[in-house]
Amino acid sequence: MSNFAAISSSQPVYLEKQAKTDLFIAGIGAVGGTLIRQIHSLSDKEHFRIIGVCNRSRTLWTKSGDEIINRQSLAEGVLRDWEKIIEKLHPHPDRNLVFVDATGDHEVAGLYIRLFKKGIHVVTPSKLANTRKQAYFNLLQRTADENDVSFQYETNVGAGLPVIRTVKDLVKSGDRISEISGVLSGTMTYIFSQLDAGKPFSETVIQARQLGYAEPDPRDDLSGEDVARKMMILSRVSGFPIEREDLDVEPITPKALRDVDSATFLKRLSEFDNEWSDRLEALKEKGKTVRYIGKMTERGIKVGPQEIDINSPVARLYGTNNIIQIQTKRYDHQPLIIQGPGAGKEVTAAGVLADIRQISRNG
Repeated sequence: MSNFAAISSSQPVYLEKQAKTDLFIAGIGAVGGTLIRQIHSLSDKEHFRIIGVCNRSRTLWTKSGDEIINRQSLAEGVLRDWEKIIEKLHPHPDRNLVFVDATGDHEVAGLYIRLFKKGIHVVTPSKLANTRKQAYFNLLQRTADENDVSFQYETNVGAGLPVIRTVKDLVKSGDRISEISGVLSGTMTYIFSQLDAGKPFSETVIQARQLGYAEPDPRDDLSGEDVARKMMILSRVSGFPIEREDLDVEPITPKALRDVDSATFLKRLSEFDNEWSDRLEALKEKGKTVRYIGKMTERGIKVGPQEIDINSPVARLYGTNNIIQIQTKRYDHQPLIIQGPGAGKEVTAAGVLADIRQISRNG
């Protein structure tokens, strides 16, 4: 049972003391919309009040926090104006105020420091702010600390899996990270497990897109950039500064299709079906297969497809599962392993909700 399922069950469960918390949610698409539904089904929902939401064009301010919030009601809101939104957001003396960025929008990611300075906590599944320059990453953490607010981004890696918090706790307790490696893309797990099952490359990629696992333009996933960003964040929270240009990233996007428009990319993808089926068939005869793996050490980050034993735990991943192996000074001979679904709106929204609860518990 997931954390969310546990806290929304009718069965009595122990809940830690929660401070009253107001929420402003930017983006009510897949993750933001699911988060709103999850909050309304909490057994202690009276602790949480959604005071406003917005999308790319509209803002809706609520009166009681119990109003129905969806795309239709938001369409009746006022035009979105970030200056007016930030001006209106003020923490109540007796309540936390959390800004949830579920947009994936660069402009929104650029607002965090202003929000911190107003005493507003920020929770986000978006990786955009944390993967800017190392100096900006440092500024975000420092500004949040200086203003005594929380910046929570557990869902930047592994959706609802406790990866970032585990790494931070290890570092804070005096341990030293020596290596983090594994499969950090649910989309890539789906694609390669389908290829192993004999599905054509083009069909697999298009199906991943239709199921919502891959981005509208699947090259955003096939480029390896999503995994690269996750590894950058893990490196930085491990205490190893790094810039994007320092990473070694090998995409699986066919070279001939990297610069064509999205429609042409999808139309021509079948030209590469035989290349992938021949490669995997040859590896299968040697007892091997391929998975898209990231590896981080103090010396740097390497991301790309790797040949692995077909009977290894990594090769047996299915669905959108991730597996992350954390090796440290203390966990040297037997590394920590975190495994589970690493993509999907339900688990991602539940991870965002867990971050909100963490802030509420801290008061």
